[in-house]
Amino acid sequence: MSLQEELGFKRPFQNQGHEVLLNIVLTGSLLNKEGTKFFRPFGITEAQFNVLMLLQYQSDQGRINQTSLGKMMLVNRSNVTGLVDRMEKAGLVRRIDDPEDRRVNMVEMTAQGAKVLETAGKAYYARIEQLMRGMTAEEYRLLSKMLERIRALLNGRGKQGGESA
Repeated sequence: MSLQEELGFKRPFQNQGHEVLLNIVLTGSLLNKEGTKFFRPFGITEAQFNVLMLLQYQSDQGRINQTSLGKMMLVNRSNVTGLVDRMEKAGLVRRIDDPEDRRVNMVEMTAQGAKVLETAGKAYYARIEQLMRGMTAEEYRLLSKMLERIRALLNGRGKQGGESA
């Protein structure tokens, strides 16, 4: 179904760029709703799942400092602090002092967090397969390149014009 039909617009889009951006925004909104609904039965939020994934796959020795965690999650430090507070209270992570700098809090996953990640992670990857079925590896690559290009343009790093994705 076209975006025009999906939104119930009476007239076609007058600007292709506008149509593309609305497609991205609507897709992101739907994915956000899907994530909220998907993670609820596991007792976690999408952001909490992301923290657990980062601790599992992007950390040094299972630990990440809160500043790095915020950068990887694209949120500010105060949001990470509240997120880690809630996760610590739920027993999913714990804070430990950085042995090299006592002013820095390191975050590490608990055994309970690892158990939640294992269960939710299996279901998550199965859901990705279900949602993305029918797309080829080339379509994945092309979509990723196009989205990277849009982000580069937004960040002032990309070239304007007819460059192909």
